Amino acid sequence: MTHIKDLAARLDRVETELALHRLAYDYCIGADHRDRVRWEAVWTADAVWATSPDRIFSGIQAICGAVEQQWQAFPVMQHATANHTVDLGGPVTSGRSDVVVLVQLRDGRWIAGGGTYEDEYRREDGRWRIARRNVVRPFDLAPMAPSQGPPYDDEAI
Repeated sequence: MTHIKDLAARLDRVETELALHRLAYDYCIGADHRDRVRWEAVWTADAVWATSPDRIFSGIQAICGAVEQQWQAFPVMQHATANHTVDLGGPVTSGRSDVVVLVQLRDGRWIAGGGTYEDEYRREDGRWRIARRNVVRPFDLAPMAPSQGPPYDDEAI
């Protein structure tokens, strides 16, 4: 019986890690494709999103309002997360990932930035969600020259 319990625990760990990696992807996809339903689904109702020490959004409505302001400011956003690790061993399930962000300004110029996300996750109704995301070590690079390519059309994707 111990073998079956060990196997079940290992399977639960693998499924949890996969779900948390998918959560990180859904965060990026929701933001980049302006998918409010997907974006909202990654957060707990009482989540906290600290994009800097002086920009902290508490609760799902504030978090959704903040990303909608980003959508207004940036015609195109592209997030790429890497090095996503999760810690399932402590009292709080946590994770850490690095992010590179490219955003287009209204005048066509691009800004590259990024940083590290430090997360706390919570399972609600059988689904993992972000309970807290802190952006640490953020950086921005100077705007690049305007793009000469055609405007972005997310309907074509």
